Amino acid sequence: MQALFAQFCREKQILKNATRKTLSAYADGWRAFGFYAGCQCIEHLSTERLKQWVLTMASAGLKPGSVNSYASGVNSFLTWLHDNGHTPTHFRVPLASKPRRVLKTYSAQDVARIVAYKPTTRTGRRVMTLLALLIDTGCRINEALTLTRDRIDWDDLLVTLNGKGGKQRRAPISVECRKVLFRWVNSHEHSIVFCVKNGGPMSYWNFKRDFLAVLKAVGVEKSEGCFHAFRRFFGKSYLRNGGNPIYLQRLFGHESMAMTQQYVAEDAEDLRGAHRTLSPLEGLKRR
Repeated sequence: MQALFAQFCREKQILKNATRKTLSAYADGWRAFGFYAGCQCIEHLSTERLKQWVLTMASAGLKPGSVNSYASGVNSFLTWLHDNGHTPTHFRVPLASKPRRVLKTYSAQDVARIVAYKPTTRTGRRVMTLLALLIDTGCRINEALTLTRDRIDWDDLLVTLNGKGGKQRRAPISVECRKVLFRWVNSHEHSIVFCVKNGGPMSYWNFKRDFLAVLKAVGVEKSEGCFHAFRRFFGKSYLRNGGNPIYLQRLFGHESMAMTQQYVAEDAEDLRGAHRTLSPLEGLKRR
């Protein structure tokens, strides 16, 4: 199967434009499959063997997230094997169950304090402009860092983002976000919007350092996922304000609604708000 796996990766790279990160994930899963399952022949594939592979990884102490990451990569290969006629059965690796966690995100009060921060340096203005884009569009941090000035449609209030797998999508921006972006873009002449002094791309870690300095200045605690928390904040705010879930899925660039739902899972703040409105006791008192 090693030769077939190499062909699978090559086709994914050339025909599906798979990123280096995606190909690396496939390779990690394949190595784990070889190490824990020891299955190198198609004839040895079976539902029971795939199930045993998951159990073996779990018994070896791998966390459910790691097990599922490896399994997802191998499942892509198994689908390719079936689609290309190498296996009569479409085998699937069962995923390990893991406890459902609701990730903490920034509250509306937190975001208001962040947005109210007044930077006094160019570095500060750059990080605040990038934060404005994250908050206004719910885009990923890498999508913001790779944005170029030619992909900003000032008249129609749109930005073209490079998403995962090289997939582009257009996201609307508000008038307020346009103002902030316009002031920043006109402060330099380089192509990359959030560039360093010589016009090169800004690194994730440098931006994180600058962002943490802002959080410290305004007294807001870093949330889980750091920048992804703004993506969750955008999704929750969008739906609370009456946004269409289908539109939110498109804004996020997700292929499935299930992925979008993970970003807007109910947290304590949502439940408190709903309970204040729907509580039977509160309703009786109001009468």
